[in-house]
Amino acid sequence: MGDAERSGGWLGLSDLQLAYVLFRITLGVNIFGHGAMRLVTDYGAYLSVWVNEQGSAFEGTLLPMWSVHAFLYTLPFIEVVLGALTALGLKTRHALVGGTVMMFVLILGNLSRMAWATVGNNMVYVLYYCLMIAAFRYNAFALDTRKA
Repeated sequence: MGDAERSGGWLGLSDLQLAYVLFRITLGVNIFGHGAMRLVTDYGAYLSVWVNEQGSAFEGTLLPMWSVHAFLYTLPFIEVVLGALTALGLKTRHALVGGTVMMFVLILGNLSRMAWATVGNNMVYVLYYCLMIAAFRYNAFALDTRKA
């Protein structure tokens, strides 16, 4: 058994399991925080300001503004749900696939406005999600893996 596979460390997790847990929780809290801050700042008043501010960047693109605003108003709720599920390790695989789909939609939107740097940043998140899906066998310390 290699060092990466040894167990008996923190909570009896192997090094790869520990790395997965820490990354899963951190990614989940990150995504949760994106949505939560937009919803709770000034008791949600900030959400309208944020939607209008972000939406203005899509004026003149092929996307209808009603669809941009509808997505932007929905996005924080999606982020809160996917982030919470990821951090807790509940329906983890579904949450990770959902996060990838969310990033795909964000990429399509950002491509429409030719925001190449933002698309690059979005691709980093896609990489995170895909790596988490690829290493899913190391998922531990999660509500998914609790014993009944």
